[in-house]
Amino acid sequence: MPPPSIWRDIAADLRRRVEAGEWAVGERIPSVRELMAQYETPTQGALVRAISTLANEGVLLTDPHAPRRGVRVRARMKLSRPIDQHFAAATTPKDRTLEQIHSDDLDNGDDFDVDISYDRAPAADVADLLGAELGDEPVLVRTFRYLLKGTPHQLVRSRMSDKVAQRAGLRSPDDEVSGKSTETWLRDAGIEPHHISMTVESRLPTADEAAELAMPTALPVMVRKRTVIDKDGAAVEASTSLVVADQIIYTAEFDLEAPC
Repeated sequence: MPPPSIWRDIAADLRRRVEAGEWAVGERIPSVRELMAQYETPTQGALVRAISTLANEGVLLTDPHAPRRGVRVRARMKLSRPIDQHFAAATTPKDRTLEQIHSDDLDNGDDFDVDISYDRAPAADVADLLGAELGDEPVLVRTFRYLLKGTPHQLVRSRMSDKVAQRAGLRSPDDEVSGKSTETWLRDAGIEPHHISMTVESRLPTADEAAELAMPTALPVMVRKRTVIDKDGAAVEASTSLVVADQIIYTAEFDLEAPC
């Protein structure tokens, strides 16, 4: 292991260079070999330890989903989101769900990107979310991994019965439509959502969650669990959303003169 003074000095200088804007958010920093030459150190150990330390601090990003992109500057800007739109069901065309909000961001610039994947899971794996009514029916798991300037920002997993998904037209990620909410997909399948049950909590991520979000395990995530209930009281869709806590600010406005 390199002497503490070496890797700590390198980490401090790399942190200073990032904060000074030498590399833009999402930009790759020089390779370990290039940094070894810059800092005149003959071994990789000090550089690896310094980079690992800054990654754990959330300054640098090493994304296992994009290893060829190297070590990059992590996006730490905070996005402002109306909290009431995260807690309410989308009941009119003007209302937007969390997925729609981010879809609009994707349409409005190059800062956002999204990776979408589909998987099938046994009903038993999500019985606690969708109830036991599914029997042996498989469940479609839709995963949305949102990136902000190349930095993972949010992970959303939506689960519904494969039968419902097929009726709605959700067969592959290519079927996804920007701005189309889960409630609309359910209506396309002949299901009328009645209400939404939701919980929000802050906690530290699991090791798997931290890897998917390419984030330090020491940073918390905001976790939103959301279940859509139909008019018969059955859970028809359940989603879990994880947002890196240092990238979000929730805002709210309330009309105090509205009738009770």
